Order: sequence, then C-alpha cells, then structure tokens
Amino acid sequence: MQRQVHILHGVPASAGIAIGYAVVLDTRKIERYPKIRITSALVEDETKRFHDAVSASKKQIIEAIRELENHNVVKEHAFILETHLMMLSDPALTGRVEQLISGENINAEWALKIALGEIEKDFESIGDEYIKSRVDDTTFVGERLLRNLIGKKMSGFHLLENSVIIAHDLSPTDTAMMNKEKVLGFATDVGGLTSHTSIIAHSLEMPAVVGLKNASSIVSPGDKVIVDGISGLVIVNPSESQVSEYEQRARSYLSLELKLKEKAKSPAITKDGKYVKIKGNLEFKEEVKTVLDHGAEGIGLYRTEFLYLNRNRIPCEEDHFEAYKAVVEAVSPYNTVIRTLDLGGDKFYSSLGELKNEMNPVMGLRAIRLCLREVEIFKVQLRGILRASHYGNTSIMFPMISGMEELLRAKEVLEETKDDLRKQGIPFDENIPVGIMVEVPSAATIADILATEVDFFSIGTNDLIQYALAIDRKNEYVNYLYEPLHPAVLRLIKFTIDAAHNSGIPVSMCGEMAGRVIYTPILLGMGIDTLSTNAFSISHVKEMARKLNIEKCRQLAENLFQIKTAQEIYDFINREIVDKSPDICALL
Repeated sequence: MQRQVHILHGVPASAGIAIGYAVVLDTRKIERYPKIRITSALVEDETKRFHDAVSASKKQIIEAIRELENHNVVKEHAFILETHLMMLSDPALTGRVEQLISGENINAEWALKIALGEIEKDFESIGDEYIKSRVDDTTFVGERLLRNLIGKKMSGFHLLENSVIIAHDLSPTDTAMMNKEKVLGFATDVGGLTSHTSIIAHSLEMPAVVGLKNASSIVSPGDKVIVDGISGLVIVNPSESQVSEYEQRARSYLSLELKLKEKAKSPAITKDGKYVKIKGNLEFKEEVKTVLDHGAEGIGLYRTEFLYLNRNRIPCEEDHFEAYKAVVEAVSPYNTVIRTLDLGGDKFYSSLGELKNEMNPVMGLRAIRLCLREVEIFKVQLRGILRASHYGNTSIMFPMISGMEELLRAKEVLEETKDDLRKQGIPFDENIPVGIMVEVPSAATIADILATEVDFFSIGTNDLIQYALAIDRKNEYVNYLYEPLHPAVLRLIKFTIDAAHNSGIPVSMCGEMAGRVIYTPILLGMGIDTLSTNAFSISHVKEMARKLNIEKCRQLAENLFQIKTAQEIYDFINREIVDKSPDICALL
C-alpha cells in the first residue's frame, strides 16, 4: 500500500537537505498531571521530591553539554544549555515552586505548573520578538522537570540509521543529544528562526524546519521524509523523482557551503567594485566567535535584554560593563553597535510596584519610553556602555524612537551620564557615535528631521513591517499579510535611506530582511550601506553581494516603485534576478 504524499510548509531553521525515515517523538507539553492537596506533614517530603527532579534535570543537561563539546564546531554554544542549568537554580522558578508547595499545601507538579504559567505570562507582553522567543527556554526546562517528577521519559527515541526526527517541539538539550551519525535532520510543529534550538541545529549543521503546525500528527513512524532546511519544506512519502531531485540539490548545497566557508572572511565587493559591509547580530557575548568566524565585519546589533531576564534583580553597572567590554574587546577594531534596553515595563515593576497590566504592551511602556520614565535604570546601562567604549570601537543605538522629543531627551540623559563619568575621572569615548533604530513608521516619515541629530540609522524591519501594516505576524488569521515587499514598506525604507544620505550619515538594516538573500539586490539598489544579520546568513549575503552589479540593482529598485502589489514585485524579482542569473539561484 502506497503511503500518502504530503508537502508541509514551515520556517527554514537550519539550511541543508536531509532524506531519511521518520522517528516521531512525543514532546508535547504534559497537560495531565496530578493536582493533590497535601498536609503540612508532607511538605518536606514533597519539597525533597522536587529537589530530586531538579538534580536529575541538571544531570541530563550536563550530559548534553558534554555531547556538544565533543563537536568542536559547536563548543561555543554550550552556554545555551548552561543558561538552562542556571534556570534550575533560579529562585524565580525553583524558589517559587517551594513557596507554593509550603504556602498552598499542593504537590510539586501542580506548584511547578503554576510557577511556569506565571513566568510565561511575564514574557507575553515583551515587545521584542527575539527576546519573546526566550520563553521557550523556560518552557523546556519546566517540561524536563515535570517529566522527571512524574517519571515520564520521552517516547519513541529509538534511532536507526538515516533517522529524521519529527516532534511537536524540541529543546536545545534534546537537539544537542541527537546522535549525528544516525540523525540527519529534524522538523517540528512549533518554533522560530531565532530560537536556541535553531541555533544549536545550525551549529550541528543539521537541516531543520520548524513552525510546521501539524507535522507530528501527519507523519507516521517509518515514513520516508525530505527535510528542506533551505526553503522550509518537508515532503512526506516523496516520489522517486522527488528523492532524486533532492539528492542532487543536497550535493549542490554541500558544494556551495564548502566554497562559502573558504571565502567567509573575504570582503563582499560587487562586480562593479562597491564594498558592502556585512555585520552580525548578537545576543550573548559567547556568540562573538561564531559571528566573527562566519565573516562578520563588526556587530550591527547587540541585544542587551538578556541582562534583565531570568534574574530577580535589575542588573548593576558592573553587570553591564563586563558584558559589553568582553564583546567590544573581542570585536575591535570592528565596530560594536549596542542597543539600549528594548523590554517592557512589566519586567521591572514587580519590584517597583507601580505599573498595572497594559492592554497592549507592544505599543505601551517599553524600550526608550520605559528608559525615559525610569531614568536611573537607563543611566546605569549608559554608564556600562560608555565605560566599555574605552576598550574598543563602540556605538550606542536607541530603540523605538517615534519622534524628535524622545530622541533629544535620550541624548540629554546620555550627556548627563557623560558628565557624571567625567567628574569621576572614568574614561570613555568622548565621540561615541549615537544612532537610532528606525522601526516605527513615524520615525521613518520624519527620518529627514531625525537624521540631523544622530550619527547613523539602523532600520529594524521586523517591527517596521508589523507597525506599518498593522498586523501581528504570530496571529494565524492575519500573518499572511506580513509582507516585506509591500509597496508601503519599500517606500518607508527608501525614504529613510535617502534621508540618511542627504544628511551625510550611513544607514544599516538589522531585521530579518537583511539576512534573506532574495532581498539583497533590492536593498543594495535602494542604497543601504550595511547589512547586519544572524551568523549563519552572513556568508550567503556576502556571496550574493559579490554576484551583483550596483547600477543594475539601482535600476531594479527604481522599477519596483512602479509596481502596485507585493506579489507583482515578487514575480518581477523572479524574472529579473532568478531566471536571468542561474548562479544566484543556488543561494536562494
């Protein structure tokens, strides 16, 4: 009996092609667990049972770290699992569980689920999508604890040669523990490009597709599966011709990757001699080596929110200084652009006790708005950045600027902080460049005015697209409207670039558009100076730039503004770039 063919569409999380046989894992959240009221006499025993589960979880994660460190290529990413270890000692989780066991007289499983729910709710109101995805780490740790509490091991983990893992979700620990000699790739129902699971998959050079919604319910154990981590497709029970086609694609991809690795640190110079600067995005200081090894010429976006998460106190000046100094020194002489805090007030007001729950936190008190309300918190971070600037090439970038008033006030606070450091005799770069994220439509439309007050722009396309089109791309009912090539979005980008250049300042892009090579000709044609992307896209963007002619890109971009819809723009790009340049197709 012939098995039914399915073609599933998801998010390409780790490039490459895997062809193998499905192993379906049961990794869904445990929804059925005991809820038991206990007597005071049993509190101590229940607390001990919870501590035993914590110890078992730590041992499992330590084993996974050892597995990672056996692969030299991914040794630098062991810190992702080390953060999971830290969570297991974090009072925000473990202390809260103990408190619930003793205070509410409930069993450990019930207490753990309550504590996890509270933490996950805190993350829901965070505006930055990248940081919001960090809630997955808390969920993974919590589910591991719960499985150890109830004695439920992950089912279906019997691996044969040429296995492809299919699961609802996979934690970084699960991914790290996969036997590379047997596992060719994986696919999951949920997950995103910026998740730590995707980062680990990248490091292991394991093809992966995430966000498939229902793969784990469609795929049966033993099904032949193609995982296309380049285009984000999973083909279940493919035909012989499809298998043959993808075997050829896999060979071509591996050949391309070897060539790109050899050229990773070479500059991106177009066919007509234009140098294009490609930088990397960074979340943790431990990622610096990976980003530089992939050819980054500096850090275009250093997210600082990690300093504020998974801790029960606001970071002090030394916390900031040490984190930034380590990156700045490692990256110099290249430049490091440090973005100031881009979180919402909910992460702080539990201790400050002022803020009520916001109805729409994404458009509420977050980023620069929060910093200008809580100036002392802002100044602590600015002091850390300024002190780090003494040790290498550093820039400051303010997020979510919506108007001139915010920008001038932020600069005023920066000058006050500089004065404080001068009085104390603490050295810093007196001429440290100051820039802004252009991610709010109001900022884009007055970019010509804002450009007179800053040293550079960086366009954050993720938020700019969402705000400009009034859609939430995580909302399944409207995410089809999330369209980077929408004519309105392209006009906002073009106006911002022109405004910057008319004022004599450079402009970069650090959103997801910057890392998609299909957009590279358009962005270069519109005049972007620098592209900043995740580590694993850098070599591809560089290679795309090398294959382009700037003048032809300009003509291409000009023609786009005569087209009325995003679909027509896609069709035009395919005709002008893909069809006419077969050598470029391999990069797409």
